[in-house]
Formats: sequence, C-alpha cells, structure tokens
Amino acid sequence: MSLLTTLDHFIHTNKKMAALLAPFFIFLSSACQAEDSMLKQKPYFTYRIEASGALFESKVNGILLEKNVKGTNMVVEQPVNHYMRTGKNRIGFQLYTRTPGDFGEAKITISLYVNQDEAHESHKKLLSQVTFNAAAFAKNKQATDAIKSSMPAVKMNSTNDFLADENGDVIVHAPQIEQSKVRPTGLHVYQEIELQTPFPLWGFLSADKLDFPDAFAEYVKNIKHYDKTIIDGLYLEHEKVYQLFKNQKLSEILPLFAERNSEMDIAMYLPEGSYEKQLSSALQGDFDNKDSYLKLSDAEFAKPTVSDGKELIRIGSPDMIRFADDENSIYDKYPIWFYKKDGKWIISR
Repeated sequence: MSLLTTLDHFIHTNKKMAALLAPFFIFLSSACQAEDSMLKQKPYFTYRIEASGALFESKVNGILLEKNVKGTNMVVEQPVNHYMRTGKNRIGFQLYTRTPGDFGEAKITISLYVNQDEAHESHKKLLSQVTFNAAAFAKNKQATDAIKSSMPAVKMNSTNDFLADENGDVIVHAPQIEQSKVRPTGLHVYQEIELQTPFPLWGFLSADKLDFPDAFAEYVKNIKHYDKTIIDGLYLEHEKVYQLFKNQKLSEILPLFAERNSEMDIAMYLPEGSYEKQLSSALQGDFDNKDSYLKLSDAEFAKPTVSDGKELIRIGSPDMIRFADDENSIYDKYPIWFYKKDGKWIISR
C-alpha cells in the first residue's frame, strides 16, 4: 500500500482528525508528487531534427549538433543529456540561404523531448519545438509567419504528465526568429526553456571565454590573428593525441579523456568507468585492425566551430582524427570538443 493510499484510508476513517491535519496532508501530498517528477529522477533528453531543403546548423545551448550544407532530407534524434543544465536551455538553428531572402522550399523542425531513462519511446514528452517553413515566409517576407507552427509559450507541470499549468515548474518561452549574427543573410530560430535537471555543472560551463567573433566574415578578415591565438595551439593538442594514438599508449591516452568520460557516465546514468572502458575498447579494436591506418587532417582543414557561449571549440570536421580502412569502407572517427581553463586545453566531449 502506498503512502498516499494509506493517507486516503485515514481520511475516510478519521474525518475529524483529518480535518485538523488537512494542511499537513496537502503539503505531504505535494511533496510526494514533486518526488514523482521525471526531471528529478533519471530524465533522458533527446533532440530531434526533421529537415528538407534547408541549409542549417542545429544547436542545443549554442553547441553544434548537426550541419547540413546541401539541403538534403534529414531525420535524426540523439541524446543531449550531456549538454543540458538546470535553469535556462535553448534549442534552435542557424538557417542559411544561397540567395539572400530566398529560402526555397526549406522546412525544418527541431524538437526537445524528455523520457524516463530506459522507458519506451512512446512515453516521451515534448518540451520544446521550433519550426521554420519557407513557404509561409515567401508569402510576405514576414519572419514571424515562418515560425507560427512552433510551440507557443507555456508553463508545464513535470509532476502531472507535463500538462499545461499556470504554476508549472517547466517554463517554455515564445519562439524567436532574428537575423543571424553568423551570416547577415541567414536567420536564427530558437526557443528557450527553463527546467530542473539532476546534472552537476558541467566542466565546460566554467571555461575561460574564447575571444572569437560571432560573424563568419569577421573571422575570415582576421584569420591570421585567430590562427595564432587559438587554432595553432589547439592543433598542437590534436597532434599530441594523434601521436599517442599512433604509439598505442592507452595508459597516456585515457587520462586526457578523463573529464569527458566521467561526465558522460553521469549524463547517461552509467556505472563509473563505463565510458573509459568503451573508449579503451574502441581504440584497441582500431589498434588491432591491421587493415586500417591512422590519419590526422592537415592544419589547413582545421577550421573552428565555436559554441555560441564561447566555451567549447572543435577544429576541422568530426573526422579530424580517424582510423581508415579503405578496403572495407570502415572509418572510425574521434571528434573532440575542447575548452580552455586557466590557459590549459581540456577535452570535454
């Protein structure tokens, strides 16, 4: 018999006493419900992209997840626990165009869901959703028309199946669309959501802010400066990792990924050491594959991708460091996100 069932039985059999204790019962009932919030247990956040004809960069909390420069159809959903935080979170995308003002037939929807860890997908709840429809934009060039299918501002109760509630603990802000700071002919579409998570403050959130511009044109104009102050030093870090991979020194490789592995264990509710074992196993498999070779892309391809908050940076494509087995078309890539703290580069993701 549950605590609430026991209380209900007491109320029906001891009505006078129950009347005196009613305020206590209300408080206790609310506390029990609060404990039932999925957000305080093991929430599993996923980020879903559905796009066609769109040139975009999709992000969560300003961190790049997927990039599409060809406008091909894309439907992908991935976990994002390791980027979520208590407080304000943001989902969205930078939308680009080859011809200013003409987004063609672009359509893109970004959704944030939450489920209980290991629960069936059918149980997941929609927390936030932004949609851009170029057809609606083309009618009168009103940007707000293009996002009118997005999720409106609402408060939801995480203890009551995430139903709308004016006193809800999950606050979804109105969707926004504005001129892109990256490329002036593009658009930035996003939505912010405030909620609680069980996660600690991730290491990269206390990073030293990188001195890097929002505008791509500003980066190109001063590329030598940013190469000298950021990119060259970070490429040296990749060369160190590459050399350790080449020498197959797991005892020296794994400590470099210690923070990344530890935080991923926490984010995915895995036993301590799980991600280290996964990384060790993956690397050993590549070391043992005599048909594969290790490759580090040249420095000229080390173009930076920086988070909007200027904490995280990745250079080159996700396969900057990779093992390639050309004969069997097998390519194992090791994408790395770094942040800088007190002058030291740290592997975060």
